[in-house]
Amino acid sequence: MRALLVNPPPYRGVAQVREGRCMQRRGAWTSVWPPLSLALTAAVLRRAGHQVRLIDAITANLSLEQLAAEADGYGPGLCIVNTATPSIDGDVAAAAAIKGRIPSCRTALIGIHPAALPDETFALSPLFDAIVRGEPEAAALDLASAQPLASIPGISFRTARGIRHNPDRAPIAGLDRLPFPAWDLIDIGGHRMPLSGEPFLLVPTGRGCPRHCRFCADHAYYGRRLRLFTPERIVDEIEHDLTAHGVRQFLFWAESFTLNRQHALTTAEELIRRRLSVGWVCNSRVDQVDPELLAAFRRAGCWMIGYGFESGSQRVLDLMGKGTTLAQAELAVDWAHRAGLQVTGHLMLGYPGETEQDIRQTINFAKGLRLDFAQFYAAVPFPGSDLYRQAVTHGWLTCSDWSRFEQNYSVLNAGQVLPSAVERLRRQAYRSFYLRPSQIIRTVRNLRTTGARRQALAAALDFGSWAR
Repeated sequence: MRALLVNPPPYRGVAQVREGRCMQRRGAWTSVWPPLSLALTAAVLRRAGHQVRLIDAITANLSLEQLAAEADGYGPGLCIVNTATPSIDGDVAAAAAIKGRIPSCRTALIGIHPAALPDETFALSPLFDAIVRGEPEAAALDLASAQPLASIPGISFRTARGIRHNPDRAPIAGLDRLPFPAWDLIDIGGHRMPLSGEPFLLVPTGRGCPRHCRFCADHAYYGRRLRLFTPERIVDEIEHDLTAHGVRQFLFWAESFTLNRQHALTTAEELIRRRLSVGWVCNSRVDQVDPELLAAFRRAGCWMIGYGFESGSQRVLDLMGKGTTLAQAELAVDWAHRAGLQVTGHLMLGYPGETEQDIRQTINFAKGLRLDFAQFYAAVPFPGSDLYRQAVTHGWLTCSDWSRFEQNYSVLNAGQVLPSAVERLRRQAYRSFYLRPSQIIRTVRNLRTTGARRQALAAALDFGSWAR
């Protein structure tokens, strides 16, 4: 079969990251991630003998009309469309435009949003056929076959009598059996590593997270059971990308790379053993690192680690179900700096139960950690998360426009801090963090390449467009 995989155009002018639980606009990091789910699915379909095309409409700068025309010219029998919550209306419109042009094409959506809210997503348009609930690769193989939709586990689909939800599909066991992503199908140069400016790729290291942070919706895509690619397979993929595509910068893609310490350490040791000239960044929880592990990361080419601190208030961390402490956060930053790593902090403002005093405490906490970079997000109740279910149950949602369910906006009012105040405090957080003389010096020192400085300027201009 001829298959088409689509990363849709920007919706309302916003270029969107659509990769599992990562749903943020380009402006957050002046970059959009390479579409890993689509590239892996493309590789699986191609290995099975199908003809595959992947259109990344963001880097190709295609409009919705141009995308539909490209699809029509290709003539697929299967089309899989990537989605995210803030762009879901535009993503569904992309699927509908293709289905409208090619009625015989079996058209399906992937992503956390349709997986968490299939009935509501089907209601957005009658012009697509199915939704994949969870990771897409195995379902895509079945969708590309001639078998009826009723026999395919893990999907929801339309029937003459309404929407039918098939039984769940078991998560893929033995992740090493997946082929390397089909990065040859995209313009790799259109994806630049934040704070580096060099072309980069995502390298999957594992799937699933057994933690229960109430704001996270990742389990709707990858489940809660931790599954890991073996360290040898991870480094094989890096070596392949280095040789085949000339890419030297990588983002290790997992909910947290350090969920299994020994696995993370062995991966670093394998990189050291092979002496690959690459750089990489990863994310971690602050309770899952130690000096030995971080020193090994640095020797293996890691140059930055991102921590989800979330809050500077222990009370709010407990409300979130984060399971970490402020003391652990302070140690994690200190250990990373001693190992020679840059540190990015991710912090959330406006979580239900949080007061304005808590938010200011978070801002001050971030400023006291000696972070190299910080991202301040409004708390977003993404469908699939416990936070979304709480918000619906208690009537906390102030908005039904999905495009505002992203980290530039606050759509929660639980009675403590108004959404407008959260957005004002978020603007203050960025200004007070980055405009300190010591932070300006630290930031400039960390921007070592022309590409990195160019990205920083773009980020500053984007900040200026909304942070007044």
